Amino acid sequence: MLIDCHVHVGPRRRWLPAGLELAATLADDATRHVVEGDGPTGEGLLAYLENEGVDVAVAIPSGQEPVQEYALDEGEGTGRLLPFVQYDPRSVPEPGRRFADAIARGARGLKVHPCSHQLPANDRSLYPLFAIAEERGLPVTIHVGSSVFPGAKMRYCDPLLVDEVAADFPELRILCAHAGRGFWTRQVFELTRMRPNVWMELSGMPATRIVQEFPELERVKDRVLFGSDWPSSPPISRLAAQFRQMPFSEELIENALWRNAVRLFDLPIPSVSAMVADTHHPILRS
Repeated sequence: MLIDCHVHVGPRRRWLPAGLELAATLADDATRHVVEGDGPTGEGLLAYLENEGVDVAVAIPSGQEPVQEYALDEGEGTGRLLPFVQYDPRSVPEPGRRFADAIARGARGLKVHPCSHQLPANDRSLYPLFAIAEERGLPVTIHVGSSVFPGAKMRYCDPLLVDEVAADFPELRILCAHAGRGFWTRQVFELTRMRPNVWMELSGMPATRIVQEFPELERVKDRVLFGSDWPSSPPISRLAAQFRQMPFSEELIENALWRNAVRLFDLPIPSVSAMVADTHHPILRS
């Protein structure tokens, strides 16, 4: 079982040019046609996930527009994709209403990208969106880590800003994307350890780096999740295989690869024995 908590989706016209360039440099023969064709969208995206052994993926938008809801189109009609939406509430009339409407259309979470929108996680314009996510029991993924893209400003990604949100919304499930990669890995680990509503996601970090940066990762084994950041990453199956080889407990590895995501996203996954027997379960093979 493999759940990838950080896959970028959408047609090429929606992407940042720098994101497309990075994806192209990392693409192998199996994925180049997806990235360089229409982009990670439609049947090509679903076929790629199937070939990589990904049972469920969190579908995250990849641009900078004030309203990014196109992941909803990718997730419609399939149990394999959990679409997230993203807003710059300073530029969107009634962002709370937009988010509520998106939830009614199938949105499974909210993405916040502070360094791209230059909007700190604790900005009060985001609070109505956080309140809706908390009320509906949906997670919020916040980019907490470095970014190589032009115009990104790192100071907006300080985990202490996320801590303020965690304190103000104690029932809101917050997922720290990239686990503080580059500057704040220790801070994100401590925040996850101290705040029961904070989770950490490991996308964009090689498996060997994860071992180096998080020697005490077992302490938060119930709130750590696997993510690839694909297509700005090597193939997902390779990343998952490398993670399985790391000197962590089997419990932590399985928790990160799928069990914790089942809890975070309230997925109707059957027991392991039933899952093995029923390879056509709709969540696994939609």
